[in-house]
Amino acid sequence: MMNDSLLAAAENYARERLSGKRYAHTLRVADTAERLAELHDLDPGRARLAALLHDSARETDREEMLRVAEEQGIRAIDLEHERPMLLHGPVAAKLAKTELGVDDDEVLDAVRAHTTGEPGMRPLALALYVADKIEPDRSQPGVETLRKLALKDLRRAATVALDRSISYNEERGRPTHPKSYETLKWLERREGKRSKERGV
Repeated sequence: MMNDSLLAAAENYARERLSGKRYAHTLRVADTAERLAELHDLDPGRARLAALLHDSARETDREEMLRVAEEQGIRAIDLEHERPMLLHGPVAAKLAKTELGVDDDEVLDAVRAHTTGEPGMRPLALALYVADKIEPDRSQPGVETLRKLALKDLRRAATVALDRSISYNEERGRPTHPKSYETLKWLERREGKRSKERGV
């Protein structure tokens, strides 16, 4: 059972670190993640905690992001040095542990992986990743289909969402984090394995 005081502390932590717009997004993701957790037999409190923390480092400036990453032992690749915002998930996870005392590895993994994805993502991380893509204010093409898919199959929804994110970057000539490609391959392999097991 999630500690209500920790949820309250996480909500306050996010509110203090984020603009009104980003904080409102955080609350929508928290509500969405909680609902997905309930639908997929996950712990709603842990899903909400991860969602409240997921963007807590999102508005950290470039130099500070790189400084904190180095201080926290996060090894940044070249793309992350060029675009430090890609580090906001790993930095948020580290700070949640050191500043809030969050010691739930699955919650921290979900926060860390929510931007780029990560091979081996567990169900809570998949729920957060999908919730971030389908929260009520999202209006990108295909979001309604993704919302319906998320009700039935989190892994499939994450696969579709990540594939679309990579395609979006490629169409605009934007770089994609190597971990996103690795995650998509991992998800697709898992999808193929599940299809074989079902005899599809």
